[in-house]
Amino acid sequence: MIDKIEIKKMHHRDGPDTEVAAAHKVARKVVGRRLEALKVLAEMSKASGSDIAKTAGLSPLMIRPRLTELQDMGLIEDTRDRKENAWGNPEIVWIITEEGKKYVD
Repeated sequence: MIDKIEIKKMHHRDGPDTEVAAAHKVARKVVGRRLEALKVLAEMSKASGSDIAKTAGLSPLMIRPRLTELQDMGLIEDTRDRKENAWGNPEIVWIITEEGKKYVD
């Protein structure tokens, strides 16, 4: 599943070659903010992006893209539940998959 990650979403459309190279280098790795989000979600059992960001002490804008990447990698999944965020908008409630648990155990 990790091969499904969308490289184009990980760099600017006309980004410099160094940015594109960096995106390819980390695309299939579960490190940094991805790993942090995954660990927080594992601890919470299920949570929205805002919940994960708040618990991690980060901006939702830093976490939400990582959640999309983790979903593309098959490490988290949408519960089909929704939770209202601070702006009154519905947010996906996520859970970690069995594959995702391998990175936090």
